Amino acid sequence: MEKTAVDWTEWLVHRVFFWEEDDAKKGRIVRTLHHAGTYILGTMIVVSHVIYPAFWLQTIILGFCTLVWIQHILTHGCVISKVEQRLLKDESSFVDPYLEIFGVEANEKSKQGILIMGSTLAVAILTLEWVSRLSHKVIPLLKSHLLAVPPVLHTLAA
Repeated sequence: MEKTAVDWTEWLVHRVFFWEEDDAKKGRIVRTLHHAGTYILGTMIVVSHVIYPAFWLQTIILGFCTLVWIQHILTHGCVISKVEQRLLKDESSFVDPYLEIFGVEANEKSKQGILIMGSTLAVAILTLEWVSRLSHKVIPLLKSHLLAVPPVLHTLAA
C-alpha cells in the first residue's frame, strides 16, 4: 500500500506542477507546501482552542488530523515526505530537527517511530478533548431540548 500511495502522489505532483521540469524544484515546492501545511494545521489547532473555540471547527480539525494519522499508520510514515525525498534524492524529513534536539540518530525507523508516536498522541489528545466537550456541552443541550418537548407529544409517542 505504501508504494502505491507514494507512486500515485508523485504522479499527482507531476501533474499539478506540470510547468516545472526539474524534479528537485518540484521536491522543494512540495516540501515547502508540506511544511507550511503542517504549521498552518498547528496554528489552527491553537486558534480553535484559544481564539475561536467553536465545536464545529474543532470537529473538522480532528477529522483532518485523524485522516493524516490513518495515512501515517497505513503507509508507515508520511506519503508526502516520501515523495519529497524521492524527488529531492535525499533522506531528510520533517522530524529530523526534533530527533537532533534529543540526540536521537535520524534513521528511517526512528523517523517513522517519532512521526507515528507524535501523530497518535496528537489525535488521542484532540479526541479526548472532543469527547469531553461533547459530553459536557452537547449532550446536556440535547437533553434540555428533549425535556422541553410539550407533554402532548409525549402522549402521542406512547
